[in-house]
Amino acid sequence: MKKKILIIGSFFIAFSAIAIKVVDGIIERLGLEHKFAQGNIVSNLVGSFSSGPMETYEDAGGFAGDQPSSFKLPYVPKLKLSTILSGDKSAAATELCEYVKKYINSEEFMTQYYAQRENAMPLTANGTSLSTLKGNKIVHQKNINNYKTDTKYVAEQQKELDETQKKIDALVEAAKKPFPGKANWEKRYPLDPSGLVKKRLQEYLQLAATVDFNAVLAAPDKYNVKKFVNLAFEKKPHKWKAIYRAGKEVNDVVTAFVKEWLKGEIISSTKTKMAENTSSVPASNIATNPTTNESVKATNSKAQESVTATKTNSSTTDSTKTKKSLLNKVKGKIGF
Repeated sequence: MKKKILIIGSFFIAFSAIAIKVVDGIIERLGLEHKFAQGNIVSNLVGSFSSGPMETYEDAGGFAGDQPSSFKLPYVPKLKLSTILSGDKSAAATELCEYVKKYINSEEFMTQYYAQRENAMPLTANGTSLSTLKGNKIVHQKNINNYKTDTKYVAEQQKELDETQKKIDALVEAAKKPFPGKANWEKRYPLDPSGLVKKRLQEYLQLAATVDFNAVLAAPDKYNVKKFVNLAFEKKPHKWKAIYRAGKEVNDVVTAFVKEWLKGEIISSTKTKMAENTSSVPASNIATNPTTNESVKATNSKAQESVTATKTNSSTTDSTKTKKSLLNKVKGKIGF
């Protein structure tokens, strides 16, 4: 078995994430970027790293199996990791736990979760997701704002914007009715994510309780890989092995933290805000206490649009007129 990513392994299992104290120091010490770390938290939480609509037949069990696509650990540079491991691992594990809980209870988490939920909805407008349509709408609006004196161009863009809005409205309305894959989508991305987080925390405790931290590894093979002497352990899933790699010291800290977390509110109705340098995504208009079973989170559409625009139009600048030809290519392909 390869021994890398030790400390963060166990908490990625907990509901699949990585984490730290409000001081935000450990993320930098691990050589990771906050947005990347936070993205991994959400993707591991729902058990999917896909950036587009779910397939209608896609399993929504999340961690029901051990598919590599449902569980990933971020790469941590060897030098960064060795520095953490040579220090106080228990303190580092506590920092990671605190960061995860802080992020899960933040505005940024709610914004990113609902954006990913919306993007994964299997119902599309001729293959174009709702989030992509919203991204196109933002581009059209920018073009209108930036080229007010070009009346002909503004008229074209306004027409495109109006047509896109009609598609968005139609898709939102259609999502309220049954459609192929809806049950799986709502299971993987529940409207209220607190139940999903709680499930992941409980799964971690159940799995960690089965790990034998005294298991013996054989000498490295010709590929420098160490395997368990007990072949039954070698057949264990990746998540079990990740907990083993993290070690008993780290998992004792994580286990105690998770048990304490489960005693109280999983996601607080009062959201915190991450430090300025951890996310640039606004999180306004988020409904923090969902009480309905709507398919689409309409109340936080503005927040989701900002996320979508960042994802689908990352190369967009204020000189958006150059996108005219691209948008014209898109025109006609995103209708029902």
